[in-house]
Amino acid sequence: MYRFLLDNDGSNFFCHTMGDSVEASIAEAVADCPPEVSTYLLCATGAGKFYYPTQVGEVVAEDYAKVGREGRLLELHARGQDPFGLFLQALRRAGKETFITYRMNDVHHADQPDHPAIPAFRKAHPELIVDQPAVLAGKADWMCYCMDYTHTAVREYILATLEELIGRYEMDGLQLDWLRFPRHLSGTPEEVWEKRHLLTEFTAQVRALIKRSGKDMLLGARVPTSPEGCQRVGLDIAAWTARGLVDFLVATPFLTTDFSMPIRQLRAALGLHPVPLYADLEFGHSNQVHCPESLRAAALGLWSSGADGIYLFNFPCWTEYLGSRPYHWIADLTEEQHAAQKPLLFSVPHRLWRLPLIDLPAQLPAPLPSGGALSLSLSLPPAALPARRALVLVHGGGDLCCSLNGQSLTELSHLRRSELFVEYRDEALKAHWPAAADCRLFQADPALLRPGENHLLLDHRTGGDLEIRRVNLGLW
Repeated sequence: MYRFLLDNDGSNFFCHTMGDSVEASIAEAVADCPPEVSTYLLCATGAGKFYYPTQVGEVVAEDYAKVGREGRLLELHARGQDPFGLFLQALRRAGKETFITYRMNDVHHADQPDHPAIPAFRKAHPELIVDQPAVLAGKADWMCYCMDYTHTAVREYILATLEELIGRYEMDGLQLDWLRFPRHLSGTPEEVWEKRHLLTEFTAQVRALIKRSGKDMLLGARVPTSPEGCQRVGLDIAAWTARGLVDFLVATPFLTTDFSMPIRQLRAALGLHPVPLYADLEFGHSNQVHCPESLRAAALGLWSSGADGIYLFNFPCWTEYLGSRPYHWIADLTEEQHAAQKPLLFSVPHRLWRLPLIDLPAQLPAPLPSGGALSLSLSLPPAALPARRALVLVHGGGDLCCSLNGQSLTELSHLRRSELFVEYRDEALKAHWPAAADCRLFQADPALLRPGENHLLLDHRTGGDLEIRRVNLGLW
């Protein structure tokens, strides 16, 4: 089934842009969402706490300190007002297919024990996380603090909050977001896969909750972009669909954008029981923040990969950094022929925010020793061609030459540019902004380009060793 899905993480609205008039703020947010968006997913969870008046967990309060509104949700709930529920109602009245999306392991700030975002359940049960030894040894990252679904107590707590949501709200469906954050079972990769039945049975229990509610609701799930990534996390998608547990899947990188995905491999892994497969676009790509040209290129690549629709993760979060919601950027993503409109910006995959063995592999950053060469590949969807103009931008400094599919390119040596198109510069990525002096621009004959894999070769002529950090291809 075709869908164009938009995921709102909740914090951008409930913790940042919701004004004094809750109803007016909701009306504005819903009116801004373009008609091209068929399906709106509103997140109920933030760092393990909740945006609705839960009686099982805890309500998010801490982020309001940023704007002098500490505890505002709690105050509204105490007065009998439920902004989360009002938002869901407004979306349904506007004709949107409306889902609640639930982050199965949100561990923002988990390495700060006294941070107000840490839920009491995690504080009370440090023995229930996936990697307590790493925490005790002082070697933990956020995902070491994920709750371990190996334990009955964890599954029962999450199920209780899901049952509360299902019983409380009218909605078209529920999504289990296994990519926030994708570590749900303890042990080695082999042990995780051996325990996969625990997540399968958990999903079956969620389906049973929906059935017992008597509500006509769908159940979806966000999963990694490949069968291997799903296996690494312990998600047996073939068993889920064979048992009729889920109605759709969203193929999702952790926190970056893939310009192509093995969607057809995922579909083949489902065997005789396929469900719609949607492909996720994240906030940024290849060490960059999206611009309209990169969004179109990525959507075009995902349509070409076989996606049944495009999914935008956290898109309204841009309101935390911009004065407006740039919904006009996304109208062209709804169909392959619209996304194919030039100009387009493609990029070579970068490791920033990618999870080893869960996400697809990356090529950058990569060393380029003095006198050496670096071979890179860039996949282009057929609908991106032909083009009348092509430029290649390389960030890495030094004296470089570049060839495309065996043909040397002409350097535009009089130009030093750090972007091919206008980008929003997120302060959080400031350390990754390229200096114009460290970038090289090459002009390519568009006739050299071909659908599928294209090969770039960078040669380092003189000077010291380099690191290639960004490679973009712009098409007009």
